[in-house]
Formats: sequence, C-alpha cells, structure tokens
Amino acid sequence: MSAPFTAVVVVTHGRAGADMLDAAQAFLHMKLPMVTAIGVNPEDDQAMVNQKIDQAVSDLGVSSWEDVLFLVDLVGSTPARLCCGKCSDKGHVVTGLNMPMLLKLATVDRSIGAASLGSALVLTGTKSIHVE
Repeated sequence: MSAPFTAVVVVTHGRAGADMLDAAQAFLHMKLPMVTAIGVNPEDDQAMVNQKIDQAVSDLGVSSWEDVLFLVDLVGSTPARLCCGKCSDKGHVVTGLNMPMLLKLATVDRSIGAASLGSALVLTGTKSIHVE
C-alpha cells in the first residue's frame, strides 16, 4: 500500500539541489513538506552516497522505497544509478532536475504515488524548457 503523501529526495552534485530547494521555498514563501536535499561531493565514494541517500529517506520517516521519488541532476550518474537501485528501477527516479519541478511540488497531488508524481514533474519540467 502506498503512503498518502510521496516523499521527495533531491540528490545532486554539490549544493545545487539544496540551493535550488532553498530558492523554490523562498519563492513560494513556504517549506515544501516531506522534501529534502542531499549533495554528493567529489570525494564521496559509492558507500558514502548510499549512506546519505539512506539517511535522507530515514530522516523523512518513510518506511518503504515505494513511497519515495528521487529527483537527480544527471542521468547515468552515480547518484542516479544508486537511487534507481533503491527503487528496483520502478520509475521513481527523475533526472534533469530543474526549478519548475520543485515549484510544482507546492500544487501537485502528492498522493498519486511516486511514479505518477515523477511523470507530472517531468511534464512540468519539460514544458519549462525554451529557446528564445
């Protein structure tokens, strides 16, 4: 059974995700519930990244990987691969994080499950990309 509210863990290289989350929350004038960010440093090995991911999920009080959506910066990166492994490749990892995705978290129905939430965020993130 899925949780009534999907948790979101932002995983990026360096402070990019944490800074984007801070900026989104400042823009929205609210703290996004059940959302946290972790940064991966150049010196972090795979075990350290795994530990950071596990700790972030634990800190959110989530009991099942099924109830977590990971937003990561780069497809194919170590963080993306490790997050995919946690979810058994069930579509709970979105790559290409951008600010509109984080802003959408304030209004999207977070009870639709991790895979559906991921699809909604991809749609928003994709619509926001333009060449002008």
